Amino acid sequence: MSEERAAVRQRRLSFLVGGLVIVAAALVLITGPLKSEPQSLATNGNAAEGNTQSADAKPADSAAAPPLATGSYRGQVPILMYHVIKAPVASTPMAELWTPAETFQETVQLLKKDGYNGVTLDQVWQAWHGGAGLPKKPLVFSFDDGYLSHAVTAKPILEAAGWPGVLNLEGKNIGKGGLTTNQVEGLIAAGWEIDSHTLTHPDLTTLDDASMRTELVDSRKLLQEKFKVPVNFFCYPAGANDARVRAAVAAAGYKGATTVEPGIASKSDDPYLLPRIRVNGTDSAATVAARVRSGQGVSGGY
Repeated sequence: MSEERAAVRQRRLSFLVGGLVIVAAALVLITGPLKSEPQSLATNGNAAEGNTQSADAKPADSAAAPPLATGSYRGQVPILMYHVIKAPVASTPMAELWTPAETFQETVQLLKKDGYNGVTLDQVWQAWHGGAGLPKKPLVFSFDDGYLSHAVTAKPILEAAGWPGVLNLEGKNIGKGGLTTNQVEGLIAAGWEIDSHTLTHPDLTTLDDASMRTELVDSRKLLQEKFKVPVNFFCYPAGANDARVRAAVAAAGYKGATTVEPGIASKSDDPYLLPRIRVNGTDSAATVAARVRSGQGVSGGY
């Protein structure tokens, strides 16, 4: 009898375990696999942005990239400089680098109403060097470092306007805690240009020649191989540069580089000292629009 009872108990246990496995499988089918939240994005001296999206998550399906606007314009072009597109909390370091999504959207809408057209830096370069011209009142939206909000917030707002952006991407910000490969590919599919912002965001003026080549050459190679894009331009971390750094940027194959000094970029500028208009989080849409017209703004960046 004891053997029979044991056999019965074993059959009941097997039935119970099997049932639990079936229930668990059904839950996975209904809700999807559980995913842990990645650590917050933190860069050297840059604002940290809380990332609540799984590092392996894919971006939402996007429409095809808008056709690049063209025209006959070949003059000066303002380049806006943004960092995080998200409202900061009270304890956020360098909160001036955080632009609330609502303010960013208002700025894009105002500039579009004023007749501006978003373009890429590659388009600007081509217009300045005998290629296709630009639409009237062109401007470039550039975003430094590679934050989650560039993909989930800035991208759809610019898409609604029919405009691309330019992402100056650090190599170390690809992956967990930064932008996933899928998210960067989503930006490219939406017409965005991807340029280099080094691998680790160092002050290039403090590096020896070998270390600087690694930051300049390897970052470009990484982006080219991973995303199949040309990476024709470079962005100096915190704007730090000197004659030696600029020569190394040119030797690495970049056509030009952007700084953190205010002004409106033109063909007559040193191509490795292109100015940009920094946008702080407290700047209203009207303030940004005025700076786009004048080229004036705050010097410095991160």
